[in-house]
Amino acid sequence: MISIDPHNEEAYSIVVFGASGGLAKKKVFPALWALYRENRLPPGFKIFTFTRTPLQTKTYRLQILPYMELDKHRDPKKYNLFWKMVQCVQGEYDKPEHYAALTEAMVHQETKHNQVRANRIFYLALPPIVFDQVTLNVSRKCSSSTGWNRIIVEKPFARDDVSYKVFQTSLCNCFRESQIYLMDHLLSRQVMQNFFALRYSNHLWGETLNNRHVAAVMISVKCELPVAASRADYFNQFGIIRDLMTNHMIQTLAMLAMDQPYANTADDLRVERLKVLRQVLTPNIGDVVLAQYRNNRRESEPAKCGYTEHTYIPKDSFTPTFALVVLQISNRRWSGVPFILRAGKALNDTKSEVRIQYKPVDCDAFHSDGADIRNELVLRSFPTEEVFMRMRLKRHGENICLRESEINLRVDDRGPKELQGLPGFLLNVFHGDQTLFMRSDEQCEIWRIFSPVLATIDSDRPRPLHYDFGSRGPLLAYRKAERAGFVFFASDEWHQSEETLEYTVKRSKQLIGPHTALKPVREPRTKRLSSTPKAEG
Repeated sequence: MISIDPHNEEAYSIVVFGASGGLAKKKVFPALWALYRENRLPPGFKIFTFTRTPLQTKTYRLQILPYMELDKHRDPKKYNLFWKMVQCVQGEYDKPEHYAALTEAMVHQETKHNQVRANRIFYLALPPIVFDQVTLNVSRKCSSSTGWNRIIVEKPFARDDVSYKVFQTSLCNCFRESQIYLMDHLLSRQVMQNFFALRYSNHLWGETLNNRHVAAVMISVKCELPVAASRADYFNQFGIIRDLMTNHMIQTLAMLAMDQPYANTADDLRVERLKVLRQVLTPNIGDVVLAQYRNNRRESEPAKCGYTEHTYIPKDSFTPTFALVVLQISNRRWSGVPFILRAGKALNDTKSEVRIQYKPVDCDAFHSDGADIRNELVLRSFPTEEVFMRMRLKRHGENICLRESEINLRVDDRGPKELQGLPGFLLNVFHGDQTLFMRSDEQCEIWRIFSPVLATIDSDRPRPLHYDFGSRGPLLAYRKAERAGFVFFASDEWHQSEETLEYTVKRSKQLIGPHTALKPVREPRTKRLSSTPKAEG
């Protein structure tokens, strides 16, 4: 809970700009409701919407209802109270006088109960085209003079290094760095915080996360759904690299690779994150695999078609829906270790995870087939949040034969429930905790990394490879990752496409000999805390 002094009452206001858009309806308001339902919002809290489209609270709450998690036995009364805190304001983004009307509405609520200190949060769920106008008018017309002001900005943070300079100048001229929260709610707070504890408080992992022990790192964000019509214009303009890799995927890389901060503060952590981002080498087009999903001719649903077969996508679009990028870090700890970013739409499953793959060990005394045996530390944030270690143990029986097993390091679920996703990030904003938010100069380094290869893609318009809807992506991407040093294990239990299965068999024969018969082995799987299969791919 936010600590409130009853003798010095404070008012808290959050203004959601662009409340009529999908982001506000599907993410922001459900997050605010989750905080209110769990009694995590402070007294004197009010929500304001600011849109060009006229909104009324009674109709707006009906539009949002499908996205709200409600318990019909517990929530109806509280849900009605929640909407009594919401006030809709209509205005144009380029009219300063409309922002003055918004301020009058906030001041009226703030002074209603003689609250003497006004704290305000401005959430910009807006397209980039109106960003400059909104930040300027908010800073001039809506800032509180008696409390703190904080601004939340949703991605995209520009298109490249040139447009980001304009974005950064506009933002930093209106707000101080301590007031700015660059939001990417796809980052998992719980998993990253557990990783920090694992690495900095345990000798085993603290001493082995370096190039002496780690062979490769893969950061994956996979989605089984196609590009939705509601995001088609945005996605076709920005593509998969700008959509995912220039945001939370590279942020995840920075937090994995950074050195231990001097102290457990947001400023020290962000300093170390910036250091490692400056050490990431700029990739070239040879480090990138681009692909686009196509119709697999097996799906009956019209939506499960090829990317350019969607009615809302141009037929000649070369926008990639899958990308794999191999990055290198030039420092003593990570030199020579590939950091592989992989993201895609319309794949075989939906999953977000990091796999830190350790170097193989000589194990001939126990395993005579010559296979590349590796341990993996896996940080999974979706569909479940967990941390586990992949390793080899002895099979049941008298003979010494190895089998794969896992040590699940997930935090005990019996503790108090923590808020995940966007509600947790909003709570961080209330507390003024910027630990998991990118600083504007960090984002500048991110664009330094990706802008050259993106410029090449934009100018040359290379024809992307194709992969079937519902597959694991293009075969060339797996070969690229393998050449970089990552190993895909044939023993993982996944449903393989014919193309992938052919490659797996071919690779397995290379490892254990061309004349060895490949027979499927189904060992009893160890009992897990989660029923989610932990297969890679």
